[in-house]
Amino acid sequence: MLFLKIILDGSPAHYSSFLLERMVFYIKPDYTSESFKTDFRDCYIKRYAKEVSTNGIFLNHVPFTYAKFDNFVQLKQEMAETKDTKQLVQLVEEETEKLPYVLRSNDLFTFSQSCDVINLCPDGNSSEDCKFPLLVGFRTFLLDCVLPWLKDITNIPLYDNKVDLTSSFYKQGDYLLCHDDVLEGRRVAFIWYIVPENWNGQIDGGELQLFESQPVGDDYNRENDGKFFPTTISTTIQPKRNMFLFFEVSPRSFHQVTEVLGYSKRISLHGWFHGPSLWTVSNKIVQSIEKISPIHIEEELIYQWINPVYFDSEQITKIRRRFHRTSEIQLTTFINAKKWKELVQCIQGLSAHYWLHCGPPNRRNYNCLSNTHVSDVPDICKQVIRLFKSEAMLVILSDITGIQLHPSALISENHNVTAVTDSKIADEETPKSKRMRADNLLDLTVTSDVNNQYSLPYLTEPCLRKLQPGSYTLLSDADMSNQGWRLECLLHIYGYSLKYHNKETQLQGVNSQSTCNSSCCGQTVYVANSEEDEVGHYSYTKLTYQLPSRIYECNVLNMNKSACWNICHLFLEDEQCSD
Repeated sequence: MLFLKIILDGSPAHYSSFLLERMVFYIKPDYTSESFKTDFRDCYIKRYAKEVSTNGIFLNHVPFTYAKFDNFVQLKQEMAETKDTKQLVQLVEEETEKLPYVLRSNDLFTFSQSCDVINLCPDGNSSEDCKFPLLVGFRTFLLDCVLPWLKDITNIPLYDNKVDLTSSFYKQGDYLLCHDDVLEGRRVAFIWYIVPENWNGQIDGGELQLFESQPVGDDYNRENDGKFFPTTISTTIQPKRNMFLFFEVSPRSFHQVTEVLGYSKRISLHGWFHGPSLWTVSNKIVQSIEKISPIHIEEELIYQWINPVYFDSEQITKIRRRFHRTSEIQLTTFINAKKWKELVQCIQGLSAHYWLHCGPPNRRNYNCLSNTHVSDVPDICKQVIRLFKSEAMLVILSDITGIQLHPSALISENHNVTAVTDSKIADEETPKSKRMRADNLLDLTVTSDVNNQYSLPYLTEPCLRKLQPGSYTLLSDADMSNQGWRLECLLHIYGYSLKYHNKETQLQGVNSQSTCNSSCCGQTVYVANSEEDEVGHYSYTKLTYQLPSRIYECNVLNMNKSACWNICHLFLEDEQCSD
């Protein structure tokens, strides 16, 4: 193989303009000797030991097989007099910083990524006119040197002349959550780190974490064609300059990149080598959502908890009009101040044994109050949970949103519909009473005639969640997409840098995203189905009308040093009443 010898002018920040074809990338000779390849192949395939660590290489089969190689890229020894490896890596780093990056942000990740390196030159190959000759040369190096070397030391059948290669740039606050990389044709994932020499994972973040996994259902004896879900973090790998890491892609290869905490740049070149696919089973885990029926609660409980302004028909009409325009609303001070303060004081004092971790990590990562495993849950927590799964709450939400969730709602007396148009709202007569009639909330016994015409919607059990630094949920709730869910209710309780407002002018509900406080820890993001852009993101107390085509996610990351609490609740329409 012929390599062009390039003479630098001595400055790491500049390379000669007559760089034509390819840079001299070379695998460290220690990793290419026949004795090394034989020993590594035996350990990789026959698994003589769970891990092997020697002379700058580390091979481990737990939680899945991966290997990393220090000082991977080298120069030919005969060129050591003209340049060194450090200069070469520095030049590659400087070239990657000049790439046109695109910010990629959704529920799973936030970072900037370049296009595939093959697209950096008009003809897809190294050329004199290419503005990024080092990166194109590195891709050639992967195909000509690394690919056959990998095939030799792993016995994995890989396609010749096929590699995906991009550069990713992580700034402070960027992250990549738990996923498995499984996609048709991907066989080996690789990363070449060009982070600063002094990168410290505990200070700078950006570590690669590998997850243990377990089979789903009865697949313990059918590992090769089974489904898996991640459980706990098994291994944490700190990025290291000029370190090359690879692992075989499989339904068990769950991994993530922790949030970048410092101001240093986390840059890497990464991608996949392709080969015949071994995994044909989707790794999606679809879990059914337990549905419950609404319950009856005491009269005192309603008026103890709900702010009286939300019993005012004038306020309700204004809120409903806002809600209809945007299908979402944020209601400040929804809970009475006294009860809110009592609840906050209570949940802040709950010890760890009250909280149950909710996963798996490729779906969610937060704690919720355990109602079934803990017998001494404080009464005030039980009260708010009972409130949110009551028929009274269905009545209140019906009148606020215009969605007929209960036949006793005021809106059903005027319009027996499940949605309210602007014209209907304008023509709707405001009841004389300034307060919602008590019998609408308390006399919730439905006659047999009404029962024959209308069934109450199913509910999901209200979940009191504790979101700590690193907590999140992902857009993977496929099990809810076709179940006729009509309304989502999120009650943000505490920890969002919020203050309790007493002014009635702030009680009519808001829709503007400008109300979000940049200092809030985390956000809830709504994305329309089949769309990349988010519909909205919110951080305040809110009730949100959720169209069937939308799903949600929430991120709370390490930047914030405190916890926050909220209650998540879904109302699902009865199948007989679905649109």
